[in-house]
Amino acid sequence: MSISIFNNKSLSKYNIFRGVFKRNKKILTVSVIIFCASFFIGVLAGYFLPDGVGYFLTLLSNTINSAVDISTASIFIHNVRTAFMIYAGGIIGIVTAGLLSLNGFILGAFLGYFMGGGAINHNTVSPLVFMSYIVPHGIFEIPALIIASAAGFRLTTIIADLINSLRGKTYVNNDYLKFKDSIALLLIAVILFAVAAVIEANFTGPIGNYITGLNFH
Repeated sequence: MSISIFNNKSLSKYNIFRGVFKRNKKILTVSVIIFCASFFIGVLAGYFLPDGVGYFLTLLSNTINSAVDISTASIFIHNVRTAFMIYAGGIIGIVTAGLLSLNGFILGAFLGYFMGGGAINHNTVSPLVFMSYIVPHGIFEIPALIIASAAGFRLTTIIADLINSLRGKTYVNNDYLKFKDSIALLLIAVILFAVAAVIEANFTGPIGNYITGLNFH
């Protein structure tokens, strides 16, 4: 028995980026669902359990404020490190799912916390203020996170196929092409993370300040 997501015509014209989203639509959908579900749970947790979220947010704020280098390079390195952790976690799929869920939960928890009138360093922050400093780079960073997770899940399917093949249950003839798809998804995620890093380091603050009338640096 042979399992294939590629027909003979697509094999002959295969390109690492062409059609990569269409071929991996299911795992991209799974990634979106996991992120959205964890985000929603985070919103509920932040709104109804504000004490724990507020404490964590204060620690995070102090860590950011004490950081020596908040630059495009440092943000990009951090994001790429996260992307590779999520991708490598696909060797054991639960790791990728866990990291994706954690990121979605944290973002949602912060939003829920501020929706409930939460404060940071004794200063009340509205949801609008929070989103003003998240959305400019988040519109690239969140898709990058989801796509990197899809790359990890594609790696999970490859591992599963190989295990089944070794057990003699199936014969898989396109794992190399699936692996190239996982690399293509990872590269796309890295590109989006690079764009997000440039925006976060150089534009998110000014955009947020303009929208809110505040003067955060």
